[in-house]
Amino acid sequence: MLKKRKTLTPETVEAVSLEVCEKVKDLDCFREGRKIASYMAVNGEIDPRHLESSGKVFAFPVVQKTGNLKFFRVNGNLAMGALGIPEPTSEIEEQLQTLDVVIVPLVATDRVGNRLGHGAGYYDKTFDSAKVSKRPKLIGLAHSFQVVEKIQPEEWDVPLDIVVTENEVFFGEIAHARVSMGEY
Repeated sequence: MLKKRKTLTPETVEAVSLEVCEKVKDLDCFREGRKIASYMAVNGEIDPRHLESSGKVFAFPVVQKTGNLKFFRVNGNLAMGALGIPEPTSEIEEQLQTLDVVIVPLVATDRVGNRLGHGAGYYDKTFDSAKVSKRPKLIGLAHSFQVVEKIQPEEWDVPLDIVVTENEVFFGEIAHARVSMGEY
């Protein structure tokens, strides 16, 4: 998946990202959300920057020494993080319980919300239900080729609530009870 994603042309990534972001904008949880956590796209990932709009507060992840993520607003420049991904240098942190939606990068996903990331478990550690009393909606953005038949989750894996590709929107069966019926 990583090799295939890295071979995509910038034009392809841009076109697919626009399509995916338009689908996300139609989701009730995104339209109604006020505070959104997102990510900086690298290596052919779906680029969520097309979601940034007026009236919403956006925050971006910074990896902590604990392996958890904290989310900060971009208030000026970005700095290259330890993983080679730009991170905000702002001190304006958005607390997890105040986030309405988190846009999540992925390597692969299945139709029920199981996700493979890059293996470090940052999102799983951060959004572990034993640690977070109010979890925001987790929306995974993917190219359609990143959707596989089945991913066998580990006990610590946190499922996505929604997966959006250029072709489809999947509401995770695992997380289904957390999704309102109006989110089509």
